[in-house]
Amino acid sequence: HLPTPPQPADAVAAFVENRLPALQPGGQALGFSVLGPLAVAFCQWLHDRRAARPAAGLYFLARDMYLMREVYGQLYPEEKTEYLQVSRRSLAPAFLATGEYACVLAALPRQRLTGAQLAAYCGTVCPEGEAESVFDLKTPDTKALYAFLAKLPRPETADAVTGYLQSRPLRTGDILVDIGSGGTTQLLLEKLLGTELHGMQLSADDRLRSRFSAARTEVFLFNGAPAPRIYWAGQPLLERLLSQDVGATLSYTKTPAGFRVNTATQPAEPLVAELQRGVLYFAQEWQKSVLNGQAIEPQRAIAPFLRLVESPTALQAKLLGDLTVEDGGIYPLAAPRSVGYYLTHPAAAGCDLGTARWKIGFLKRLAPLPLPYGKIYQKLKK
Repeated sequence: HLPTPPQPADAVAAFVENRLPALQPGGQALGFSVLGPLAVAFCQWLHDRRAARPAAGLYFLARDMYLMREVYGQLYPEEKTEYLQVSRRSLAPAFLATGEYACVLAALPRQRLTGAQLAAYCGTVCPEGEAESVFDLKTPDTKALYAFLAKLPRPETADAVTGYLQSRPLRTGDILVDIGSGGTTQLLLEKLLGTELHGMQLSADDRLRSRFSAARTEVFLFNGAPAPRIYWAGQPLLERLLSQDVGATLSYTKTPAGFRVNTATQPAEPLVAELQRGVLYFAQEWQKSVLNGQAIEPQRAIAPFLRLVESPTALQAKLLGDLTVEDGGIYPLAAPRSVGYYLTHPAAAGCDLGTARWKIGFLKRLAPLPLPYGKIYQKLKK
């Protein structure tokens, strides 16, 4: 007479449900159930695509593809992979040194930056009287920006950028694995190396196909089409959870043993380590199970994450909201102050919501009510 519990929707759901009770609640369980299927599915796809290019090297970009490389190594331990520690910021000094200002602009974050911030981003010093100048890089005045860049001294780290890249055995046709958007890093690397790489991205925006054909850069999610708005609402969260938990790559220093990679200071975050352990455990258990070899479809793989982004529980919003992301500055994902504070400081509410990188999580955490915050966010964005 007991009601029959609902059956798992598919084999992946059954796999998750059978193993979740053995995991600690919190970060490890969340990583296992939400990101585990996505990481395994993406690595399966990479493995299949790589089989068509057996001579190509496989380069995972730091920091965003750190965890994906770990999962790939667990699933396919016999295959060699490389970890390329570059960022748009670390490449900017080389382009500034050669006067390629369009490439410098492509490497810069799309934000409002002062002259002092721009100079620091490019690894140089700002001339006197220019530090307080403001440049809106979302809609840049290229004439004014290029005139400013022309005044900047040549970065001392410029030669080390090209030296680091030349020390890596990147060849024409090698595969560059990235979390993806517009293919900017691939574009910049090809310019510096004078070669053509083959991009394999998790996702894409509408800039990608104006830069690369599908034969040059393949995309895993959404049938290769630009990702939907709800995905971008959570992309900073996804990037934070997949990335190596270190600061951004800033520059390189030549040493007798090779090149040292210099990163920004960033304290380790125990929650990220917990989540990533959960993802690796999913890959380990999947590999041991009868499901090993069965492909997880892209839409099935991304579904748990999209549900989290659009309709987080109060516990999920609280668990993840205090994490920060680096985006030309350090910003919280979803860390509102109290309702009482905002009642007495109403202007602060808009400011804090504006800087939050996971706005749906911010709203849910501020007012943990059963409201469709994801739909509200999407209507506001329209």
